[in-house]
Amino acid sequence: MQEVRAHVGGRIRLYRKVKHFTLTDLAARIHKSKATLSKYETGEITVDVETLFDIASALGISVQQLIDWRPESAEETAAGEDSFFPQRCTYVYFYDGRVKKIVRNILEISREGGAPTAALYYDLASFDRPEGCRNLYFGKAEFFDTVSNFLFESQSNHSERVTLTALNPFDRSTEVLGMLSGMSRYPLLPISIKCILSSEPLVEDERLQEELILTQKDIKLIRKLNMFAVEQF
Repeated sequence: MQEVRAHVGGRIRLYRKVKHFTLTDLAARIHKSKATLSKYETGEITVDVETLFDIASALGISVQQLIDWRPESAEETAAGEDSFFPQRCTYVYFYDGRVKKIVRNILEISREGGAPTAALYYDLASFDRPEGCRNLYFGKAEFFDTVSNFLFESQSNHSERVTLTALNPFDRSTEVLGMLSGMSRYPLLPISIKCILSSEPLVEDERLQEELILTQKDIKLIRKLNMFAVEQF
């Protein structure tokens, strides 16, 4: 199927770029020509199973990360499996005080092949080009009645872990607050960031910025608990 070939090819291209491999670099590692690899990436030809494993090994990823395609009918069946994440893509925003800007991210969830997995496209210039993310994280997703958890590993530095936790809303809200936690490179510190998860892209205006910046109420709660915590809307 053309759609499957295109999806797998797009995944190969995405992870190749994340690993900073050229077509020539990866082609040499899997013992294929540059032209053949290019046709894999465009979906012009099908990748055989052995080569698929060779590509995954060369990129340092699991085969599952290349074949997480699901037809639209399966997307519809998945709807309602959990209260806030029935859709494949969720838009995640936080405010970075170091550069004083709203940072946009995409949380992509796949339920292909059993246990759900997730990818976090971190710091996007545009939602239209997720392959242009500053960093890519891959990991697992866990859904419970009250909370959804995501545990990621950086695809460029396997020692780096990131967690994303969100309380499931009791109503049919399209937005929910979450906590993104991990290691900051500058400054080199463990950090947690207040973020907003939305089922739809949000207008990046002053209202959104105000909701992302820690409020006096947030700071008061942090001082009271001696823990980094934010309350829901």
